[in-house]
Amino acid sequence: MPVFSYTAKDLKGNYHKGEVETADEHQAAVILRRKSLIVISLKSSSEKGGSFFKQFFFRVSFNEVVIMTRQLATMIQAGLVLSEALDILEEQQANSKMKLVLRDVSTDIKGGIDFASALEKHPEVFPKLYVQLVRAGQASGKLDTVLLELASNLEKQRDFQSKVKGAMIYPAVILVMMLTVMMIMMFVVIPQLTKMFSDAQMQLPLPTKIVIAIASFLINFWWLLLIGVAGLIYGAKKFLSTPTGRLIYDNFMITFPVVGNISRLVIMTNFTRTLGLLVAAGIPIIDAIKIVSDVVGNSVYKKGLLETCKGVERGLTFSSQLLALPLFPRIVGQMIKTGEETGKLDDIMYRLADYFESEADNILKNSTALVEPITLVILGAGVGFLVVSIILPIYQLSTNIK
Repeated sequence: MPVFSYTAKDLKGNYHKGEVETADEHQAAVILRRKSLIVISLKSSSEKGGSFFKQFFFRVSFNEVVIMTRQLATMIQAGLVLSEALDILEEQQANSKMKLVLRDVSTDIKGGIDFASALEKHPEVFPKLYVQLVRAGQASGKLDTVLLELASNLEKQRDFQSKVKGAMIYPAVILVMMLTVMMIMMFVVIPQLTKMFSDAQMQLPLPTKIVIAIASFLINFWWLLLIGVAGLIYGAKKFLSTPTGRLIYDNFMITFPVVGNISRLVIMTNFTRTLGLLVAAGIPIIDAIKIVSDVVGNSVYKKGLLETCKGVERGLTFSSQLLALPLFPRIVGQMIKTGEETGKLDDIMYRLADYFESEADNILKNSTALVEPITLVILGAGVGFLVVSIILPIYQLSTNIK
């Protein structure tokens, strides 16, 4: 029977840690609640060893969270009790991880914990933004409205991400095909031809010598190449895990030609849509800025937003702070200024999000149309070089035989 490690607190607020042996996580939570303990965290003793496996095979996708949010918002608006709605969603779930999470959240709510705090215990499924919006909905008594707005914005975010990923599919497929063809040539075709040319004792052209040298290196030192690639990946991850490394990488991503323009538009779309959602939910502007700085996904913009937050805390307007930052297009600062003056900041943010999304969509379409011929030219050049390097010595050999 599995053993679960827990962290909990009693009704007086004292913390308790220990282990409980039971059939599953749900039963462990029930046992602890019978002891008048409020569960903070509950993990199986096997979770540490299996975390790498669970990260890839036992997880909840973004799309599943979007669908669940829409269904929950619809049921709450229809008048269902929150715990009842969660129980219905749990029964419908095909994903075992999501089923366990919803069961745990429902159990917590029935035990007296508020919805936002129950969600906060599962940060791998419900990010900080999600929890904060739910908490704001609870405080204002408009949980159903907030959930509907959250579902709509998550759906827009999902569709936008699908467009960005879809634009990358064609170049990625072409690149994989090119590498596959090259590997087949290097490991299968070239070694056979090398033996034939060696037996003929002929002077090989320069392109053929280059291809044979590359094939020989890959065949004899493939392990060295693997070590080099693994070391490069490990070094890159370590470098990006540091604040300086992340800042350099993020700055490169927003300044590199074409890619930088798309990255900036994606960031602006996420920033404006998320800020609009937070403001509409009634979250104070300072808290909203801090939350959205964690959502933009770029440390350069996060640093800029945190600087504006300090100015707002001193009594300056958010729009004046953004207008002073070259990172943000002037239209953003000007539109936010209009929103501050009219009291319709959330509506203006949504309009800006639609504008930036449209701009990003147009650039993605144009970039895809440009990338296709460039990719084909590169593919043709690579394959052409291989073909020429093979045909030239064969032609010379056939000429000598004649």
